Amino acid sequence: MALIKVEKHEIDETEHEPVRVRGFPFFPHFLLREVVVMCLIAGSIILLASLFPAGLLKPADPFDTPSPIYPEWYFLYVFGFLKFWTWGIGPIEAKTIGVTLPMVIWYGILFLVPFIDRNPSTDIRKRKVAVALGVIAVLGILYFTYYSIVHH
Repeated sequence: MALIKVEKHEIDETEHEPVRVRGFPFFPHFLLREVVVMCLIAGSIILLASLFPAGLLKPADPFDTPSPIYPEWYFLYVFGFLKFWTWGIGPIEAKTIGVTLPMVIWYGILFLVPFIDRNPSTDIRKRKVAVALGVIAVLGILYFTYYSIVHH
């Protein structure tokens, strides 16, 4: 259609206004600005580390165990369940159950949620089973995390 208009009305195709692009081109303008900011931050960290060096503590002693020992924050609920669970089941020791049971239950729930709650809706008010399982899991994790900190 445009070809017919060009032939009919003899429109000159070179009379287009150039397209104006906003912003900076990535190279060199944007990249140079990012490199300057990176150098300023690295220089500031080096300057602060030089002016305020970290004090040295006592040397590490492999035969001295600090008390109390806590695991990383994301394993505190397993640590709390390990302290909570004190009953062995048959030949399985209580410590083995205390470590494996919360992980098996947690990942089992995560694996089974799509099969338990088959509701296609994305509205949270219509996903009662999924919300209930999520709330129960979060409350259990929070309780056992608290239990591990209080009963160290």
